[in-house]
Amino acid sequence: MKAFHIYTISLASVLLATTLCVLPLKILAQTPNQKQPAVIINSGSTNTCKYRIHLLPSGKATYTVCNRNGAGEIKLATATKFFNDISSAEPLTKLPYKSCAKSVSFGTKTQVRYQGQISQDISCPSNDLRVTNMYEDSRSIEQELNFSTSKN
Repeated sequence: MKAFHIYTISLASVLLATTLCVLPLKILAQTPNQKQPAVIINSGSTNTCKYRIHLLPSGKATYTVCNRNGAGEIKLATATKFFNDISSAEPLTKLPYKSCAKSVSFGTKTQVRYQGQISQDISCPSNDLRVTNMYEDSRSIEQELNFSTSKN
């Protein structure tokens, strides 16, 4: 009987230790890499310049628009929401895609690239909130960086 109790205690200790080791790893896996940027890619159109925004979870950003480079910082809350929305949407390559009609002069394509994954165009209206949230985030980020995509 004594051996059974020792076995039970040992097994319980191993299970507890395993849980305590795995839980932080799971949380760590969900935490954005502070040095790995997410990239918002916009194709531009006949009337607007294409752009790329490289955004870190800290809110620091670099961008290229109209072949000009810039840097800025967005609100931490905006960056956090964007990276949380990316995490919720992963894998980005599996997000549902529904094409939409776009103006030849003003229609653009917006994609998000993160950790080797790239989304389809997220600018088309979607019934999937993950797509809608990422697109709204990308628009907020563009507005907070306050750059112009005008070709003039």
